[in-house]
Amino acid sequence: MGRSLRAAHRHISPYPHMSMSHFISVEDALLHILDAAPRQGTERVGLSDAPGRYLAAPINAPADVPAFDNSAMDGIVVRRDDLTALPRTLPLVGESAAGHPADRELGPAQAMRISTGARIPQHADQVIPRELCDFGDGEVTVRELPAHDHIRRAGDYLSQGRPALFPGQRLDAASIGLLASFNIAALSVVRRPRVTIIATGDELVELGQEPGPGQLVNSNAYMIEALAKRCGATTRVLPITPDRYEAVRAAFEEACATSDLVLSIGGVSVGEHDHVRRVLDERSSGMTFWKIRMKPGKPLAFGTTEGGTALVGLPGNPASSFVGFQLFVRPLLACAQGVPRDQASLPRVNAVLDAPVQGAGRRRTYLAGQWYAQRGVMHFAPLSDQSSGNPALFAGATALGIVEEGIDSLSAGASLPMLLLPGS
Repeated sequence: MGRSLRAAHRHISPYPHMSMSHFISVEDALLHILDAAPRQGTERVGLSDAPGRYLAAPINAPADVPAFDNSAMDGIVVRRDDLTALPRTLPLVGESAAGHPADRELGPAQAMRISTGARIPQHADQVIPRELCDFGDGEVTVRELPAHDHIRRAGDYLSQGRPALFPGQRLDAASIGLLASFNIAALSVVRRPRVTIIATGDELVELGQEPGPGQLVNSNAYMIEALAKRCGATTRVLPITPDRYEAVRAAFEEACATSDLVLSIGGVSVGEHDHVRRVLDERSSGMTFWKIRMKPGKPLAFGTTEGGTALVGLPGNPASSFVGFQLFVRPLLACAQGVPRDQASLPRVNAVLDAPVQGAGRRRTYLAGQWYAQRGVMHFAPLSDQSSGNPALFAGATALGIVEEGIDSLSAGASLPMLLLPGS
C-alpha cells in the first residue's frame, strides 16, 4: 500500500488524540483495515507442505477429467440398440477391468464384463449393473434396462484447460487430492504473513510462573497466537513488555522491523501507564482510529507504519480481544493471502434467538453463543455471563450473535444475525 493512500486513512491530529470522541463503525473500521492489508509475496512448496496454504496462481486442468469414458458401475457393457426387446441374452466376449482395458472392440449383439472405473470399449454405449443381469455359461441375460447409461464421459468433471482451483483458495484435503490427480508435485502459494504479538503490563507473568498479588498469566497472547496460526500466519510472541515507555517503544521497533502485522494486547486506553497508545501513534505517524462502536472490544486501534507494517491494538480483556481478532484480524490475514474481500469475513446467517439478551444502545453487541439447527431453522443459544473479562466465555462458543446499534434488548424468539465461528 502506498504512503499517500495510507496517509489518507489516518487522523491528522497529533498525539495524544485524547479529545477524539468519534467512534468508528464496525464496517468503516473493517474497510480501513482491509484497504491496508499487507500483500504477501509467493513461494513454491511441495504438495505435502501445501495443506492450509493459500493458492497464489490459478490451476487449470491439464487434461480431461476423467481422461477417458469409463464405467460408473460393476456389470456388463453393451450396445443399447441391441436391447430393444427384453429380456435379451447376449454372448460374453471379454472383460474391461480397471487398469486393464479390453483388447478388442465390442461388436453387435455382444456383451462384455466391466468393472467400475474401467475404460468403455469402442462402440459400447450402455452399462448394465450386474443386479439387472443373469449370468450363464459364456452368456448374460439382461432383464431390465436402467434409466441411465452409467458411463462417465471424458471431460464430464473438468475439461482440459478449465480453471479447477483459484488464487486465494485455501488448500484443503480435497484440493490436495485434486492436485495430486493432476500429477502436480509442487505449486506456488502465498507467503505466510509474519505476525508478532506484544503483550504489555506489569500485571502479567509468563506461562509457568506463579502470579503474584494482582497479577495474571499472559493467557491472551497464547489465544491470539493460536488464532493467528489458524489463519495461516507464522507467529512470534515477544516476552512480556513492562509498563515503561522505553520498553514499549523498543518492543514495537523490534517487531515492526521483521513483521507484516504487529498485534498488541492491552494498553490502548488512556491510563497513566498505558504507553502503547503513544508508541503506536509514533510508529504510524497517527493511527487511523482508536475506538469502534461495538461491545465488547470498543478500544481497538489500527494504523500502518511508513514501511507498510499493519498495527492492530487489541483490548486487554480476553473476550474483547477474541472478538476483535475474529472481526478484523482474521479478514486482514485472509486478504493478505489473496482471499477476496467478500469471502474474508466470518459467514453470516440469520437465526432465532433462544433466550432474551441485552444490547448496548449506541454500540453493536456481539454475544458468545452456540448455534444449532432444528427442523431446518437456525437457532442461537447465548451463553451465560457475557462479561468481556470472562476467559472461559468463548471456549465453548460456536457463533457470535449480533444485536444491532439502537437495540436495547431482544426477547426469545426474535430474529438476529450471527457469525459462525470456525471449528478447531
